[in-house]
Amino acid sequence: MREVRAGALLTATSLLVLLIAGLPGLAHPSSGLGLIAPDHPEVTAEAWIVYDQAYGKVLAEVDPDSRRSVASVTKILTALVVLQNVGTDDLVAITDTAASVGESEIGLVTGEAAWTVEELLAALILRSANDAAVALAEHVGGSVAGFAEMMNREATRLGLTDSNFVNPHGLDHSDHYSSARDILRISIAAMANPAFARIAATRSFSLPPTPEGESRVAVNRNDLLATYPGTLGIKTGYTGRALQTLSAVAERDRRRIHVVVLGSQDHFADVALLFDYAFGSFGPLTLVPVTSEQRRPLAGSVAAQPGTDFEVFPDRAEEPPPDPEEAVVVDAPETEAGTVAVDPDAEAAAPPVTQRVERQVELPGIRDALTWVSRYWQGLRAGNDRG
Repeated sequence: MREVRAGALLTATSLLVLLIAGLPGLAHPSSGLGLIAPDHPEVTAEAWIVYDQAYGKVLAEVDPDSRRSVASVTKILTALVVLQNVGTDDLVAITDTAASVGESEIGLVTGEAAWTVEELLAALILRSANDAAVALAEHVGGSVAGFAEMMNREATRLGLTDSNFVNPHGLDHSDHYSSARDILRISIAAMANPAFARIAATRSFSLPPTPEGESRVAVNRNDLLATYPGTLGIKTGYTGRALQTLSAVAERDRRRIHVVVLGSQDHFADVALLFDYAFGSFGPLTLVPVTSEQRRPLAGSVAAQPGTDFEVFPDRAEEPPPDPEEAVVVDAPETEAGTVAVDPDAEAAAPPVTQRVERQVELPGIRDALTWVSRYWQGLRAGNDRG
């Protein structure tokens, strides 16, 4: 049995080596036949990361761990901490501290009728209202400083290593910073909260009128909700030090892609390019060169072993549950390509990954490799016939 499995593995490995090194045209996935992902597009952002949540894999990154001002993407963590500690129907008093914070705001007035947490969260996420951020911080943490401590405790729980927060809104402060990778982890956790995800996807939200009776409406500043198909959220930001920042997520065919850009000159265009790259360049079997830039994956994932040049994304289409009499489960802490894709929110000490070995003793990846060989030659013959 082991000899058969070893032979199958050797066959699959040989096929992949031939596909990579010996066949013309395979370095260009745009042809529809390629297996190696192309270089990422050039964007204006100084630091960014692209993550495929379906496969639990960072697809590309540039300077993702640098500590930077992040502006209002801070409010993703603010909203998450609020939702973890109070109900959305709680009533929040408006203080002078909240009403006078300045910059982007919804126009809260000291002493006006109490707002619900949900209304303030809508103002926070859609309109990026700093006054709403402070009102929520005071309600949940007793003060801005007290709430910042709660934010940092949650950051520690999420495993963030390059972040520190001193306020709930993200206005520039020398001790307030995060990284693209850390903002990604916060974003994944926030989008897993149904209340947050619902608000982040909302285009507009009617808010309580002013004391004078004037209407107030929060319109979502994330233009990608209207311009990029499949966008689900989540938060924009801008300050003079941070420049434009954006954490965004889009989904197509059950593939959910997260992109975070920091220090951007055009955050919507940057994210759209990176979404296109992620959705268009990575298929059921795509080989991705592991670069020195990808030195630290999300917590919980297993890095490629020394000497491993590629990481493989297997096809994860849903399959019927195995017949207990026809399948066995074996420990497989590593794939043959050297990596295991796991959920970024998994604990560092994850249980052994299991893989099913069917009675036919066909290792995962054999059929994919043969299918790609077949498609390649079919395409090559079709091209020759046309020529």
